[in-house]
Order: sequence, then C-alpha cells, then structure tokens
Amino acid sequence: MDAVIEELDRRAVRVFRFNPEEFTRGASISMDICNGRIDGEIRTANGQVAFHDICAAWYRRSRALFAPLPSMNALCGDLENFVTVQSNAALSGLFSGLQTLWVGQPFRLRQADVKAVQLAQASNAGLTTPKTLISNDASRVSAFVEALGYTDCAIKPLVATRVDGEEVARLPITTILPRGHALDSAALSPTIFQPYIEKAYELRCVVMGERIFTAKMDTQAHESTRTDWRAGLVEQMRHEVFDLPDRVQAGLHRLMRSFGINFASIDMIVTPEGDFVFLDLNPNGQWLWLEEELGLPLVAAMADLLTTDYSPATEAAPAAGVSILESAHGA
Repeated sequence: MDAVIEELDRRAVRVFRFNPEEFTRGASISMDICNGRIDGEIRTANGQVAFHDICAAWYRRSRALFAPLPSMNALCGDLENFVTVQSNAALSGLFSGLQTLWVGQPFRLRQADVKAVQLAQASNAGLTTPKTLISNDASRVSAFVEALGYTDCAIKPLVATRVDGEEVARLPITTILPRGHALDSAALSPTIFQPYIEKAYELRCVVMGERIFTAKMDTQAHESTRTDWRAGLVEQMRHEVFDLPDRVQAGLHRLMRSFGINFASIDMIVTPEGDFVFLDLNPNGQWLWLEEELGLPLVAAMADLLTTDYSPATEAAPAAGVSILESAHGA
C-alpha cells in the first residue's frame, strides 16, 4: 500500500486515504442524490474528497467489511448497535454509488472470494480444477473419500481463519487426510475435500488489469512446503519469473471477467505431467513480496491501473485523484 502511494506521489497523483473503520468516529460521509445521480464527499481529519473528483478507488483488506453485522432489535437494540447498522448501510451506499474505476469493488470482491463459486467459474473459464466436495455431512465425505481409491484426500478450510488453542494459536491450512481416519468430526464444520494433486511446482499469478505477472515457486524442495507452502518459510523456497502459456493466461482473464474484477492473486499447481491446475483466487491477495524477491514491476503496474482514467490538471479542470479505502483488519 505505502509503496503504491509513494509511486502515485512520484507521478503527482493526489491520493486520499480513508479507513472505513473510522466511520463515524473521526470521519464523515455525505451523499447528495439528485436527478438520478449520487454525489457527495468523504471527510477525515486529514482532508476531504468529492466523489466526482475520484478517478479510481482501491479497496484493500476486504474481509473485515463482511464480518457479520450485529443484530438489531428495533425494540430493545442499544445505541451502539443502531449506529453500527446505520454506518454499514451508509458505507454500502458509498460503495454502490461511487461511479469510478474500482480496483476491488467491495461487493464484487465478496462474490469472488467464495470458494465454491471460484472453482465453478474457473472451470467455466476453461481452467482445470480439482473435483471438489464442500460438506459437513460425514456420510457424503466418507463416500467422496472412498471414491478416490488410492488417491490421497486433501482437506482445507473455506476461509483461512486463525484458531486459538489452549497453548498456541494456529492457522488451519491444507493437509492430507490420514487413511482410515474416522470422519465423524466432519460434521463439526464445513470443509473443502479434494483429491491431492502431485506437484512439480506451484505458481502465484498476479493479475493487474490486462497484465499477468507469474512467479514459479519451488515448493517441493522442502518437506515443510510440499503440501501447503504456507506451512514453511518463504525464504526456504526458490522463486523465479515464469512465462505463463497464452492459453492459461486467456483462461485467467476469462475468470476475472466473470467476476467483473481487475486485480487478484491466483494460485495454481503444475503437475509432473505439465498440467496447469487452478487452486484458489484471492481477490485482494498480497504481492509486494514478489517485487522484492524477483523485481517484478508490480508497484508500477498497480499505479498504472489506478491511473487508467487519470487526467493531469489543466486551467479548465483540476486533476482527479485516487481514493484508497483500507480496513485496518483483515486479509
């Protein structure tokens, strides 16, 4: 985030930064609805910006936005509950009504973050995807595992959410289901079940507009990163720039268009046979580490995307700016 702001400053593009969690304490939103248009402004302690002066909006760290809202009882809800519900409704109006170039429109991000929809849309886009069951029905899970025969079953959470234990907190990641393991516990929580796919290596593909930057990750060189590279240290893996085949790039672009988004980080497997298998799409994934590791021009590419509709100031018209909306918590 800071690196992109520095690049926009270097290009003399005005940036307005707004943390939705400051609303309503320390920030205000006003919306004027007239003649079928929504205009207005956002104000914070650091300044203000009018909707019509925003050439692009970038929403970062989207998951905090979609945490369950407090329930509101019209008869006995407290004031804090009332204010929270009204504030979220106003933010929804801002996100829906701001007619500009979005990098991460919040409601499109929410749809793109749904794992079941990701896999279905990836397949529709012509990408290879694993056969998948999402379930908390032990009998369905048992039948799925049995049908895999001699193939191991990979299990993973729908959302990477920390679990606090008595002694240590952990982040559930992809694991291989031990053969013969009792499946009664499957009823406790919905889980993703897939055949485990052997890997030659893995890819992290960062899509920014029409550009795709791909890094090859040698995840199989160390035991700790073979099943899920997040279980090891990034420093343990060798990275290199990868030339993604045109047919795979075309499939990723079709996938992005199906969600109406223009930025995402996508994880793929390349099998020992050379097949490309889609795993996961993170519609607001991290990418700066790839620039630092490999020199990929990702900061400049993000600045290019954010200034797609930017016009420098003239005597007749002031320059528009980029608004960055960033939650303090989340992915």
